[in-house]
Amino acid sequence: MLSSWFLVLVVVCGGVWAQPGVNQPTPEEGDGLNPEQTPEDVRVLVQQLTARVEKLEAECGANRAESQVAFSASLVTTSDWTHQGPFTTDTTLLFEKVTTNIGNAYDPNTGVFTAPVKGLYYIRFTGCVGSSGSMNAALIKNSENMFAVFDTRGVHGSASNGMPLVLEVGDRLSITLWAENTIFDQSNLSTFSGFLVSPM
Repeated sequence: MLSSWFLVLVVVCGGVWAQPGVNQPTPEEGDGLNPEQTPEDVRVLVQQLTARVEKLEAECGANRAESQVAFSASLVTTSDWTHQGPFTTDTTLLFEKVTTNIGNAYDPNTGVFTAPVKGLYYIRFTGCVGSSGSMNAALIKNSENMFAVFDTRGVHGSASNGMPLVLEVGDRLSITLWAENTIFDQSNLSTFSGFLVSPM
């Protein structure tokens, strides 16, 4: 679309420029225009400009595709009441029901989101309390605890938390359920999600 409008602008301006009686600036005015250009010169110039615009459009399209990153996944794929835990050790949760995975940066087999581009991301986790009546889980960036959800009000209570994070290429995010806690899902209650706000 951009190249089409640009081409029209160049052709129209070139046509006006070639009309008799139109005031033409001299080369001394420093605008780079040459009143002695032939139609062939103009044609070559238009071809060069068109090629440059098409290259820029292709680069913009590639950058746009690269910067589209978003994921959302639920803990289990079944609508049956499903409790996980308590585990004797801290456990990385596998959010198996993937609803959105633009950029394919979330892996449901490991429960890990790996940042494909450097940028500002928004990450959110919501969890429902499982059979133990206590849920304590955290978002882990590489090996660092970034934020947590905690609820001891009883079975099926819920908590949610989220924050913007600056991630480098290759940074890994996952949700860890701390030992002796439980979590509950019915395919859409306990979720892990995020998206790229802006590349950096």
